[in-house]
Amino acid sequence: MLEKNKYVPRVNQIDAIFLNKDIARLIRDNLLENLQAISPVLFIKIQPELDLLIQSAIWFGSVGKRCSTFGQQLLVLAYDAEKLTVSRLMLHFVLTVLPGYVKSWEDRRLTRRVEWFSQAITWAENSALVLNILNYFRFLKTGRKPTLVDYLLGLDYISLRNNQRRDIGYKYLTRELLWGGFMEILGLVLPIINFRKLQRVFKSWTFGQVISGRRVEAGANSVELLAPQMTLSTTCTFCGERPTLPHHMGCGHIYCYYCLSANILTDASFGCPKCGSVCPEDGIQSL
Repeated sequence: MLEKNKYVPRVNQIDAIFLNKDIARLIRDNLLENLQAISPVLFIKIQPELDLLIQSAIWFGSVGKRCSTFGQQLLVLAYDAEKLTVSRLMLHFVLTVLPGYVKSWEDRRLTRRVEWFSQAITWAENSALVLNILNYFRFLKTGRKPTLVDYLLGLDYISLRNNQRRDIGYKYLTRELLWGGFMEILGLVLPIINFRKLQRVFKSWTFGQVISGRRVEAGANSVELLAPQMTLSTTCTFCGERPTLPHHMGCGHIYCYYCLSANILTDASFGCPKCGSVCPEDGIQSL
């Protein structure tokens, strides 16, 4: 006969608790939603009893039948059957299922609230919260009895796998580390790349446009600046859309202010894609 493995990692015990809550919530929400659709009025009247019935069915189908919750079964865990006597089973049911029913019954059924009863429930909730916090710190130190109910009843988790501990796979972690490093490299490199200049060079290679053109200079030998005219069909020379805050740089072609100023600021050799002229010394001008 194989010796039972009493060592259960803390993370497995915590996972089992969260799985219990998720499974109970899914079953409860699904059943109550269907029952509410059948008769909303009746549902409101008997909801505390329905909650009690569902929670009881979950408990009897798990702990009452197999000495382990559904979350424990998914992780191949169970309570130590030697300690789970009939009296402890009954107390486990009372401490895990009935408190929720009492609280729901007190909220919904007492039209004239009994002051001492409400205060007693509030006091019990606050006391249980404090004790749960203290028990959690004790559990982190000892690794045994993760919930307050388990501690009060002296119930320990055992693993049904003989001397088999939690398997950890590092493939996901390695993949996440690689992607994280790659994103950090992109965040460092992308701001350095001058995409506007690359775009201009790519367009010149693809469409045979002029990369660098002549500078329009002011003075006696300067070329006369052209005064472009806006029409209903005018579009931005760079983006091809209707110009926003139209500007030009003296070559007769119109740009959006952002398109023109951003290109000039990021590319000192920026020239008009159509004629190759570069920005004059006195800067861009608005229409």
